[in-house]
Formats: sequence, structure tokens, C-alpha cells
Amino acid sequence: MVGGTLRDLRERIADRHDESGRYYVSCARTGERPVPVAGKRFETRETAARAAELAAEYRAELRCYDPRLPHYDLVVSEDPGPSGPVDPVPVVEETDATRVSDFCHDVAAAVFEALSELDEKAVERAVLEAYLHSAESVTDPDELCLVLLSTAAVELDDRLEPDRQGEVLRVAADRLGARSDSAASGAADPVDAALSRLDGLSLVGDYAVDRNGGRERTSLFEDGRAGRSWTVTVEEYAFDSVDGRVPTLPFAVELLRRLPGERIAVSDLRATGESGWTFVVSADAASSRAVSLAVPENA
Repeated sequence: MVGGTLRDLRERIADRHDESGRYYVSCARTGERPVPVAGKRFETRETAARAAELAAEYRAELRCYDPRLPHYDLVVSEDPGPSGPVDPVPVVEETDATRVSDFCHDVAAAVFEALSELDEKAVERAVLEAYLHSAESVTDPDELCLVLLSTAAVELDDRLEPDRQGEVLRVAADRLGARSDSAASGAADPVDAALSRLDGLSLVGDYAVDRNGGRERTSLFEDGRAGRSWTVTVEEYAFDSVDGRVPTLPFAVELLRRLPGERIAVSDLRATGESGWTFVVSADAASSRAVSLAVPENA
């Protein structure tokens, strides 16, 4: 269970983290502090050494579906204290590329774990095999993590019914934990907050959300229930279409962290200009549909 293993290892490292600790883990050759020990500090050398071992295990597991993941010779170092420089080595998670990679791998790990928990092992294997096949033709390591989620979305869409896809996304969102940061991000609306998160990671270049006006704000389903809906426009979406489909899985998982237990549907995809898309997001939908959307023939 790739996802479960990754999440367990990350949590064990996080449990050892002490913000005031003097010890940290870095690469002996480059000085970089890679995921999942980037930004982590530890109270004792022994605790840091154990974190280094866990980080090596984590990266070995991650390499199962990211074969180009860099190798690091992890060692423990001690901060020289107030008289010396703080964070004397480069910290990998400070770069945009590493934050995006961390996000993609977190979501992917949660999806793998959800597939295993729901006993969809055949789909889990198919996602992994499709990713490894794609990795053979992708030379940019920063692009590779985006490919991982794109191929996962396509495989889930091909192999699972929409409502089963929704179960996978809800379990994955639960694994990542609920988010209630709308107020902190300045976004009072869950869709706005989820897109703000993607915008902060440069996974969208710009976005707009129609939360109130328009005929699509409230919809009535066939069984008579009323559901909320939003019209969303995104520019420079980082996830390219795969086999004629645009992956919406990363956005949906991030949204479900703010709307736990609801069924999310994404529909009415339309191209806007050369690099933009507009679509409708429905909450408490009659049927889940939020893994990927087919690109219209005239897009």
C-alpha cells in the first residue's frame, strides 16, 4: 500500500519535529533538506537520526512511482545557535517547485491509500503502471509530479463508476485532513478557498468564482433536492489534458477537505482563450463526477 506507507512515514517524522530543536537533516553532498524532512527540526541528535532513516524509507517508497526522484545522502547536522547563521543550508521546501511536488505527492499518496482502503487494488496497480509508463517520456522532474495526478485521474475515470470515484476522493480528502482556512486565506467560500490554495501553489495562473448571481447558482436535481453550484474560470491550469480529458482530481480533493461528506460534481467544461477553462462545480450533487472532464470537440 504505497499511499498508506508514505503517509505513515510522514506522520512519524512530524511527530518527532520540534520547532525549537537544534538538529536538522540535510544532504551531505548538496546541503539540501528534501521532502519530507524539509523545514523539520529535532530536539536531539538521536531523534534527528531516526527521522533521517524514516526519510530515506519515505523516498525509497516514493521512488516506486517517481523513478527520477533525486537521491540524497542524508546526515544530521546541528545549528550553531544564536551566534551562528540560522538555517545555514538551502531548504528545498522554500521553492515553488518543491511545494508543488509536495502537494502532488501528498494528494497522490492519499489517493493510493484510499484505493487500498476501498479494496480497489487493481485500480491502484493500474494507476501506478500508467504513471511509470508516462514517466519514461517525461524528462522534466517538476512536470513528472503533475503527470502523476493527471494519469491517476484518467485511470480512475476509466475504471470506476462516478459514485465510486467520489468515494475515493472523499477518503483521500479525509486522509489529508479537513481544512477550515477560508477566513485566513481571505476566501469565505469553500470553492474560492480551494482555488486560492491552488493559486498559491501556482497550479492556476488566475481564477474567478461566481458564487451568487446567475442561473447556475442553485440547481434542482431530479429527486427534488436543491444543491449549490458555482461557475469557475481558471487560467493557466497546470494539469494538461490527457487523452482528451482535463484532470480535476487535485481541485476536487482540495475542495472536499472543506466540504467533507458532500458529493462533488464538475460539469460544463468550456475552453476560454488559449489556456483557460470555465466549468460548473456542484456540491451535494446527485452523482459524483469530479475526477476528470472530457474536452469538448470544439475546445
